[in-house]
Amino acid sequence: MSRPSHEKWIERSQYDLETADALLAAGRHIYVVFMCQQAVEKAFKAVLAFRGLEVPPIHNLRRLAEAGGFLRELQHDELRRLDFLSQFYLNARYKEDIQELSRQVGEDTAREFVWWAREKFTWCTRELMR
Repeated sequence: MSRPSHEKWIERSQYDLETADALLAAGRHIYVVFMCQQAVEKAFKAVLAFRGLEVPPIHNLRRLAEAGGFLRELQHDELRRLDFLSQFYLNARYKEDIQELSRQVGEDTAREFVWWAREKFTWCTRELMR
């Protein structure tokens, strides 16, 4: 018997958070933020799957929160973080953007987003226990 899809999503999210920690230790700040985006995306998708909702093939965190019905629970600062992280889904993959992105993401920003992504991961895992 296969595991429920929400378990797979949350497991992938945890892996991405661990990868973000490893990249932070290596000083790869842009990719730390990219992995934070991935972790939050997958944690949100875990909640959607758990609630029996369609898991859309999108990467925009605000739209995923809206699809899950929990957008209204997020504060303005959290929405700003969702939008910031969402831009790193594609941008972090292309080397021509590395210098531009490097100006936006230093060690402090990377640490802040690892902390925040863990906070969202924890919230999502609690939602899976309801």
